Formats: sequence, structure tokens, C-alpha cells
Amino acid sequence: MLELIQRVLNGHDVEALPEYTSNPSVAGSALGLVSAFPDLVAVVGWIVAEGDMVAVYLEVSGTHLGPWIWVQEPTGRPMTTGFLLAVRFDQEGQIVDQWLGSNFVAMLEQMGWGVAPVGETVSPPR
Repeated sequence: MLELIQRVLNGHDVEALPEYTSNPSVAGSALGLVSAFPDLVAVVGWIVAEGDMVAVYLEVSGTHLGPWIWVQEPTGRPMTTGFLLAVRFDQEGQIVDQWLGSNFVAMLEQMGWGVAPVGETVSPPR
């Protein structure tokens, strides 16, 4: 897990993803994050393993320079947030499933997107 974080997230080596997973959802999450934040840095806060499961808390920062989830136009704004990532490995050591938690609203706000009251919309950042 630590090797994946260093190589793919911090080293931005998305070509290495097939060495760690064949699940397109898992690979897509990492690819999307690295593509949207090409200067991404992930610092491990803690890591816990039990059986075929690993959970890791990451402090992630980067500059929004590419499409990411709902924010398709790069804002050029910095973003820092915590991620709680849990993964399950198969017997060959491949990641077969993932669960990801973060404060996505705070991430969107850092990129200039606000949270609108019910029934209202938020304009894109200027």
C-alpha cells in the first residue's frame, strides 16, 4: 500500500496502476485524482492492516489543474484535505475493492465552488 501511494500518488506514475489493481473503479479513482491535481502530494498519517484489508489516512494537497468529478474546468486553486482510504486485497496482492471518505464539500469550496441552499444553484468560480 505504501509503495502504491509513493509510486502512483506522489510519483504520478499512473502507468503502474495495473501492477496494483485490475479493478477499473480503483484505477479510475487514482487516475482521476492525479490527472486533476498533477502536483499531488499524499502524506500518510496512519495505516492499519487486518487480514485482507488495509485502511490509511492521507493528508492530500495539490493544485486543481484538470477535470475532477463535478469541476470540469481547472480552477488553478490549491486544495488540501484528508482522505480515509480502505482497500481489500485478493490472494495475489491486487486491490479488488476500495472505500474512500473525505470532506468533498470542503474540497469543492477550496476550488471556488460553494454550497447552495436547497432550490438554488452555485455559479462556477471566476
